[in-house]
Formats: sequence, C-alpha cells, structure tokens
Amino acid sequence: MTGLAASCGDQGSEAKLCIPGRTNICACAGTKAKGVQTCLPDGSGFDACLGCDEVVNDGGFAEVSAEVGVLYRQGPLFDPPTNCITQLACQLNVITGGAAVGDYDNDGWPDLFVTTVMSSPVLFRNQGDGTFADVTKAAGLEHYASTNGAVWIDLDNDADLDLYVDTVGEDRYYLYVNDGAGHFTEEGIARGVAMDDGIVKAGTSISVGDYDRDGFLDLHVAEWGPKGSGDYGFLDSKRPGRSRLFRNLGAAKKGFFEDVTAKVNAAVDRMQPTGDYESVFSYSSALVDFDGDDWPDLAVAGDYRTSRFLWNDKGKFTDGTFFSGVAKDTFGMGSAIADLDGDGRLDWYVTSISDGPTCVHNICNSGEIGNHFYHNLGNRRFSDSVTLTLGIHAGFWAWGAEFFDHDNDGDLDLAVTNGTDYPFTTKGDFFTKDPMRFWRNDGNGVMVEASEELGLVDTRSGKALVTFDYDKDGDLDLFIANNQETPLLFRNDAANGDYLRVRVLTKDGREAIGARVYVTQVQGGPTRLAVVGTGSNFLSQSEATTHFGLGRKASDVAEVRVHWHDTGVDKVLTQVKKNQVLVVSPD
Repeated sequence: MTGLAASCGDQGSEAKLCIPGRTNICACAGTKAKGVQTCLPDGSGFDACLGCDEVVNDGGFAEVSAEVGVLYRQGPLFDPPTNCITQLACQLNVITGGAAVGDYDNDGWPDLFVTTVMSSPVLFRNQGDGTFADVTKAAGLEHYASTNGAVWIDLDNDADLDLYVDTVGEDRYYLYVNDGAGHFTEEGIARGVAMDDGIVKAGTSISVGDYDRDGFLDLHVAEWGPKGSGDYGFLDSKRPGRSRLFRNLGAAKKGFFEDVTAKVNAAVDRMQPTGDYESVFSYSSALVDFDGDDWPDLAVAGDYRTSRFLWNDKGKFTDGTFFSGVAKDTFGMGSAIADLDGDGRLDWYVTSISDGPTCVHNICNSGEIGNHFYHNLGNRRFSDSVTLTLGIHAGFWAWGAEFFDHDNDGDLDLAVTNGTDYPFTTKGDFFTKDPMRFWRNDGNGVMVEASEELGLVDTRSGKALVTFDYDKDGDLDLFIANNQETPLLFRNDAANGDYLRVRVLTKDGREAIGARVYVTQVQGGPTRLAVVGTGSNFLSQSEATTHFGLGRKASDVAEVRVHWHDTGVDKVLTQVKKNQVLVVSPD
C-alpha cells in the first residue's frame, strides 16, 4: 500500500509521498538540524525523525550530512526478539553498513555509494557545489535488497567505474556495469560473480587488485562463516568456506571472471583430518603487495581467530599466517594498511574488541588486547610488539579503520568506528554506546586520542568508514555508515598545511590500483609511500587518489616517483608544484 504521510518533522504542511522503505529528510524539532524518517512497511506514514542528536564541533571537523544532502537510513531497527526471524538473522544484520567512493560519471568529483538492509542502496552524486543528489533510480541502481560490502572497479579497462555489491540474507551478489554515461546494467550472473548457487549469503568486505599482473583487476569477496544452505548454513561442515577469489579473464574476455580460489591456493579455510572444513569468519580482505615483489598478497581479517595472511608467489598463494607473525587478533574485523613509520614497508592494522566497563559474550575472558598493529619488519615478517606502545589498541568494539593525514602536517593519523547491538547484548551496555576513536600522530611516533577535541563525536554503531576530499579543498573528509541509523559526513576544517594529491592511471585510463607512489618532499630528506587502492577496509572503499600532507608553508615537492606494479614501469617527476591534484600516466 502506498499513501501520503503527514508533514515530515516541522517542515510545514507539505505532504511527502510515502513509499515503503524509502526515506525523506525531516527537520528536527526546535533546532536547525536535519534528520531522516522512513516510510512504514504498510505505507501508512513515516516513523519518527531520527539522527537529530547535534554533534559537538570545536573547529576540527563539522558534521554536515544533512547540510550537503547525504541522508538515508541504513536499515530498520532490529530489537530482538520482537522483529527477528531468527537470532542469527539479526546477528548478521547488525554488522552491516557499507560505503564506496568513486567518480562514476567522470566529472572530476568523487561520488558516494552506500548499502542498506531491507531497502534499496543509494548512489549520491557529487554535484560539485558542496552538495550531493540521490541519483539511484536514474543510474539504474534502485533495487530492494539487503546489500552490504561494495567496491567500484573498472572491470573492462574502459576508463569508467563499474560497481560490485555483495549481500546478507540474499541468494546472490550483484555486478553493475557502467555504460560510460553513468547508467548501470546488472550482469553478475553473466560475468561469473553472482555466486547464485542457492546458498544464503553473508557477504562482508570486497577488495580489488591485479593479483596475476595481467593488467586487469580481480576481486576478492570475504564472507562471515556460512558454508551451507538453510539458516545461513553454519552446521554444514562438509562445504568449503565462501570467501572467494575471482580472476578477471582479461584480454581473452574483458570484465568476465572465473573462481580461482582453489586453483591458486587462495582458500582461507582449512580441511581438518576428519574431512570437515573449519569455520572461517572473514570480515575484511586486501589484495596488496606487502613484500615489495610487485605481486599483491592477500590479507584477511577474520573473527574468532580466523585472520589469514597469504603470500603471492607469482600468481599462486602460500599461507604465511603463522610464520609471518600476524593473526594474533581474536576478533579480527576491520583492516587498514599504510606505511605508518615511513620505512618504505606497508604495515597492517586489524581492528578487534577491547574490554569496556562491562563485558558481554565472554569477551572479558578472551585475553584480547583490542586492535593489533602489525609492523612490517621486512623479509615477510611482522611484529605487533608496538601496538600497546602506540596506544591504538583500545578501540572498544571496533570495525572500520583508516590511516590518513587529517591536518596535512605530513604524518598519518588514524580513525576507527565502533559499537554494536547484537541480540545478546543488554540495552545500555557500554558497547552499544561506545565513542568512535581518532588518534592524532604527533610526528614522533606517538599517537594521541583526540576525537572529542576535533568534533569527531559518535556513539552509534559505526561500521564502514571512508575518506575522500568531497569538496576538493585539499584535505580529507570522513564518512561513517551507522548501522540501523543515519550516517555522518564530517567535513574537515582542521587541515592548515599544504598538500599534494596524486592520481595514478594506467595506459587505458583506469585507476592504477596497486601502483606505488613515493614522495620526497625535500631533496635528501625522507621518502613517503602510499599505494593506490589500499583504502578498502571494513565494508568500504575510500577514494583511490593518494594524498600527502606537506606541512605549513611547504616548498614545492622535490620528487614524485610512481611505480606501476603490473608492468614494473617507473616514472619520476621533479620540482612538482604543491597544492594540486597531480595526474600521472605511464609514457
């Protein structure tokens, strides 16, 4: 049934069309803030105006989601046992909330795609004036489903972005192919990545990389646990895990894929002596070259001590989980990758759970310290011995994470989302209201918690976290998808340094995912490293353009060196002007 609702909030007497499951912006009573309300399932009217809590800001970041038009509700409230079909169904729904940044229409402005549960995902087009418009239907992406992880990927090297989306509680995944004019056609089954095998899905994060160095991007899809059918299939130990590696067929058939998980030893589950498969609960994966040999490795953060690390040996993988010194996390969930200490090697940060004032689900007895920072020592070895020293372990019930230079002072800071409301938690438990975390890097190897100081205040159940310069003012803004709630878009007003942004392309004009960018600011000084495409973390994908803060009153950059991992080509530019987006293509 479709009907007309009463006026939305205090906006006046204008009635808004009530389409079940869709949202409208509403005015919060007594304030200038904007919220969102959702049409009830029977179409009889709207529910309450949500998201009206004002975010305190002291000049660091300003919360502007309503102001710029990025408002939606990620999903309906799950309040077990009143509206849960099963406890497990609710348990999976409350870990959802994805987001992906990409310029789908090639107008030079980064756009934002978000996933939802029991509704349509939303594509917000950046209008280039500081605001966004919902163009979901016009782009051909309107689809009622429970979607979760998402990535933009130029799958056929035609210089426009296609979109891959996984699901929770559905029977397949979706691949939307861009026609070059900003309209999409769903082709997941035809192109071999729908996973339409009759098994109910619990898809989580998706990563993109060219693991076989053939010049075409491949996909890795993580899944949390299920292996069989029926009630998410936890009891079917005879089936292998559902985390899959899809190889792009490349020149033979551009943008079509085959499942090569078994063929290249990319499975993250192991068969027991009994012939049963162990349960693996993968949350976040990354196809990134950690040892500098130009072959992207596979790092997977997994729940219940199931994180895995696979080294890529010229197109086939070797399990290095144990001997590499990683996977010490108990509840691996989010993943962030960066060269934090500037030694030219990529480090791996995995979010987990640290004890709050109260504990649930036996977490207090797990021995977990919280988040783990795996410092890359070289020679395929990592150490998490500096995690506690850095002070970035206590993220409470942590999910999405991202390293980025928020103030353009030349070193990397760290943001982490957190919070949960599982069916087994008690209302008012600390983890249902824990605050998000932000650690500022002081440049001397010390990370200082500064979330409240910077106005990064959120106590809801944050999941995906992405960074992008949505207003193109030279600093990175921060977006958080809140489970069952409205999102937060934090505009960065804290940066006071100069910057250099480097966009790396292939010869075909697509984003050169996996390319390495080295910036030497002053001749003879230290060199910093960023890798294109490492911004895929929990259920999310940040902007592909690499970003370097240069500090205040910086001179022009002495040298920028770009290395394309698929071809081995290097390109060096000298005396590069600061405060620009530098676009680099191979000769």
